[in-house]
Amino acid sequence: MIDDYARWADTDTEKSTVVELIGYEAYPGAIHGEPVGALQFRATIQPTPNEGPHVACFESQFDFWGVATEEPGGWSDDTAVAYDIVCPPDAKRIPPPVDTRLVDVVPDGAEALVVEVLTNAPSAASADDIVAEIVKRMPQPTGEREVAFDPEATVVDGDIGFAMGDGDDCLLVKRDVDGVQVLQVPKILLQPGELGCAAGTALQPGDQLRSSH
Repeated sequence: MIDDYARWADTDTEKSTVVELIGYEAYPGAIHGEPVGALQFRATIQPTPNEGPHVACFESQFDFWGVATEEPGGWSDDTAVAYDIVCPPDAKRIPPPVDTRLVDVVPDGAEALVVEVLTNAPSAASADDIVAEIVKRMPQPTGEREVAFDPEATVVDGDIGFAMGDGDDCLLVKRDVDGVQVLQVPKILLQPGELGCAAGTALQPGDQLRSSH
């Protein structure tokens, strides 16, 4: 997670001539609630045109929620969120760690493909048959590090349920006696612990797919 904070800090200070990211450190083995790492910064201030620049370095620790402080809610206290450190002699702006994680997406064109496959699927088609056909023809994502979510299908008494995605980006489609329908379900019902973005969700009765909140 500290890698994410380093990338965000680099973006926030990219155009700054005052604050620079000069280092980051992960804390291996940190448990939930503890700091996961620290970022080091250098600040360069020119008080007046006739004075030399004043340079200082500081470090901030970060946990799951952001800047970590010993006392909850201490973010308004500068000394609680930033600790003075000795500036390393070789301190300079550093690039943040490269993000190599894959990004799961529902590719453009996936909805039209799923509707077509479910519309044309024979009555004897199995869930594996449907998934195999969709995977074979799935449009390729175009964004950096993007890959398509793994699709899933279920067949119950001749009805087909299909799902692809997660709680934030979910494609749900079903085929029943009324034909093929793309379902619009409140995001709150697609989160872990709720119905979720799952093939079985697509076959839930309509009244179960409406938020009670």
